[in-house]
Amino acid sequence: MPHIFVPVLAFTWIIGFAVVLHVAHYFLAIVESSATGTARNLSWDGRPFREWIRDGVNWPDEPIADWFLKALFLSYLTTLWVGPAMLIGYLAAGTSPWATVIAAAAFWILFPIGLLSAMSSEDRWTPFRISLLGAMARRPIKTLGFYLLSAPVLAVVFLTLDLMLIHTERTAMTWALALAPAAAAMLFIYARLLGRLGLVMSYIMVDEEEPEPPRPRKRKRRKPLHAYDERHRFGIPTEPNPEDVPTTAQPVDMPALESPIDGPVTGYDVDYSGKLPPDEEPKPRPVVHKFDDEDDTPITVLPPPDVANTDRDRLAAELAKPSQREIELYLRERPTEPANPYGAEAVTFLFDAKSLDPWLRITLGFMALAALQRALDALRPI
Repeated sequence: MPHIFVPVLAFTWIIGFAVVLHVAHYFLAIVESSATGTARNLSWDGRPFREWIRDGVNWPDEPIADWFLKALFLSYLTTLWVGPAMLIGYLAAGTSPWATVIAAAAFWILFPIGLLSAMSSEDRWTPFRISLLGAMARRPIKTLGFYLLSAPVLAVVFLTLDLMLIHTERTAMTWALALAPAAAAMLFIYARLLGRLGLVMSYIMVDEEEPEPPRPRKRKRRKPLHAYDERHRFGIPTEPNPEDVPTTAQPVDMPALESPIDGPVTGYDVDYSGKLPPDEEPKPRPVVHKFDDEDDTPITVLPPPDVANTDRDRLAAELAKPSQREIELYLRERPTEPANPYGAEAVTFLFDAKSLDPWLRITLGFMALAALQRALDALRPI
């Protein structure tokens, strides 16, 4: 049935594109949420890491049209680091099966550097930052812990996807459908571990890249303008103008305005002598009329409460030394760096009710692709 092969192939590409959109959206959402601690600040005494870190994932509610840029971003980084990884595998082992293993190991090392470099820079399309390597060198134990924990997780992701979508002849359809939930779960756990590494790096890179306060700009002193002079006015030629009217001219000396009713009209004269205006006569005092039904008794105010000196001292002491809760509310510093970011929280978020829908979508997408891939193998013309 070769006439069915082309429609099935087109449908496979459509389903594959939808799966890529969902994988990119959920993968980046897990990484970003895992790299950001809770907004609630810690007290000075500190709390355990599991009490303040965000256990769940902040799944963004975005329209599907916004997922295209995420898919393009993740595809760009993946393709960018797959090339060097395959080149390293080819140079190390040639065309032997070990070349694939070496290439996968190189991708396992290089991809986290590229993704965290892009997500920590101002430009998201920056694939490499030398400052990130310096931050990893300052936390060698936590960096090594991430790579040791993520190695088996990423290996399971590669193995399951290879058996489901690439070497389909090695597994039956039943096993392919059974591997889809494991592949989706391992993909989410890898994103969680990668976000936790980004959380550790954020404490170091913020301290290193703290911008210097802007220096105050020196203002140029302007030359003082001369006092006003009618012969040298600013912005006006110094040559005498016969049409200029003297500044001390009175309105009666100027031409009058012709009015059709009142005839020629002039303004009031101005006194340039600087004399004070004559004193006005005092205004008469207002007359207050009183009636018999008015109450002229003034309103009295209660005396202040008699507060003992002990209460005043206690209030002063409380204001001088705020409580621990007030310190937590007004503390502006970030929480302390976690001692063990790769705890049980890297897996327990999968059991959150909100994580069930993304996991089911990715699982169903992998199942559909596995079924379509085997259908293409059966329909492929010889």
